[in-house]
Amino acid sequence: MTHHVSVLALSLALAASPHAAASPADDDTNVAPLPDGGRFGAGVHRFSASVIDGGDFVRTADGIEPASVEIRGRDGLVIDGGTFRTAHPVDLTRGVELGRGKSISLYNKTHPEASGAGASRAPRAGYQLYTAAQVSEFFANGDAERIRSAFTSADANDVPPEPLTEMAVLAALGAASSVMRARDQSAWKLTADSGDLVVNDGVLDFNSLNQNLIAARDGKLVWNGGDLSSRGGGGETTLQGTRGIELLGGSISSAGAVNGTVSPIYYDPRQRLDRDRWTLGKYLALVTDGDIDIGSAGTPGPAIRVSDGMVQIMRASKPSGDGATRPPAPSVNLRSGSISLHGEHRSTLLALGADVTTVIGGGTLSVSSSQSLIDTPTESPSMWNMQTVLEDGTINLDNGQLIGADSAIKGGVVNLTGLSAIYSPMGALTISGGAINVDPQSFIGAIKGDSKARSPYPTAQQDMVIDGGTLNFRIVAPEPGEPLVVGTHIGGIFAGDNNPAKKSEPTLTIGKGTRIIVDTGNLLAGSYRIADFASVDDGDGTLAIAAAVPVHDPTGAVIGSLATDGSLALQLN
Repeated sequence: MTHHVSVLALSLALAASPHAAASPADDDTNVAPLPDGGRFGAGVHRFSASVIDGGDFVRTADGIEPASVEIRGRDGLVIDGGTFRTAHPVDLTRGVELGRGKSISLYNKTHPEASGAGASRAPRAGYQLYTAAQVSEFFANGDAERIRSAFTSADANDVPPEPLTEMAVLAALGAASSVMRARDQSAWKLTADSGDLVVNDGVLDFNSLNQNLIAARDGKLVWNGGDLSSRGGGGETTLQGTRGIELLGGSISSAGAVNGTVSPIYYDPRQRLDRDRWTLGKYLALVTDGDIDIGSAGTPGPAIRVSDGMVQIMRASKPSGDGATRPPAPSVNLRSGSISLHGEHRSTLLALGADVTTVIGGGTLSVSSSQSLIDTPTESPSMWNMQTVLEDGTINLDNGQLIGADSAIKGGVVNLTGLSAIYSPMGALTISGGAINVDPQSFIGAIKGDSKARSPYPTAQQDMVIDGGTLNFRIVAPEPGEPLVVGTHIGGIFAGDNNPAKKSEPTLTIGKGTRIIVDTGNLLAGSYRIADFASVDDGDGTLAIAAAVPVHDPTGAVIGSLATDGSLALQLN
């Protein structure tokens, strides 16, 4: 099991949707027919409807004493129009530093068991947030070094936060409590007890720390049109279709930053000193016992964009039975439209509650990260982390990663730009068709030389089988007299775990059905040899290239070959 699996399991445990177990037996009291629009103050407002065809619905209270608006269809719900918004979204962390390594540490460094029966062990978790009284005691004592130690996080490299005053610490502590209270309350609940919930049009502007739910509890969620914008941190926005989710048109956006400022989800509740910081961004949850169908052949499809956050995919109910009696896991079927994951302030990735597979038969999947994330060793790139099968369509990775056990490229186009990689840490990555365009720093397989000095979760490739498709590589010229280096001047193909202490024994197979094209337009005429263009971990793995593979230039002319030892020889006239 790789580091990627563990971090996703951890993310899932932390981020599990409170709506996944939601019951149709909501409170029936004080339910009124839905008006044509209205403004709603603090409290719970319950309405019934079968069709919403317009109106301006406005929450005038937000945060820890919010307006919670619930619109419920007994036998299905159709949204043909209307605007749903919050008049004045509250900022419960205004003036509080949220940045990693810069924020005030709020976990008491003395473990609750320090003087009890468990004092002999070294605890990893179970630390508690300071109380206001404890904070005041530190500052009343006046010991500057003790104050510094108490409120400086492990991420800060012994650099205390600024300002480090009693007022600043109490403000951060109060904000942490308020954000947690707000995220556990609802802003909008649009639900159907039975039948489908269909969205054809409308503007759903969910800007709030409070959570949101759009759910067909015993039917499908069908999104034909309309625009959903979810932001503001705090509680997640959940889209639930217990019998399936069809996202066929319109736009769905989840953004973890508002006007360039990243939002807080909560102060990390895992009670660990190595997680003594704010969790930032916004979560979008997709909850179903069926498949998630995105777009359809021959149509424009939807535009789905998630930035600075996470997409959670989980079952609506706990499956009974095991083995052959367990219902199949849901799949994500991308047929048209686009899915985009982008990390600007933090990595954007997936948290999976089932063994989900993505099948791409059309449309575009894009994963990208800002260069600042790539340049920061404590941060991870954005990633699409599930088993993926590309049959047609396009995958764009720009400083991004696609990770999944037994992923396969059968057709379509993969573009790897910046520092990107497509790899399978378990099972095998299989390439039998399509085209893969590789920039000089990118890799098919793991990034060779990756380590925790570069990222918390180094890339790792188990077996890889390439016997088809077209692999296009672009070369940038080295400095005069310097050799061409894989990962600097040309991308590479690498199977290995980047861990000298571990024996993974991967096998990299490249067959004669593989077509390799190298763009050498930046090189002068001459002979070139690139060592380890295709390689496995030194002393740990098998490179299986039965016969030399011709290398072509973009015009189709043969300009060299991939040798059985993985080196690339080029002759440029």
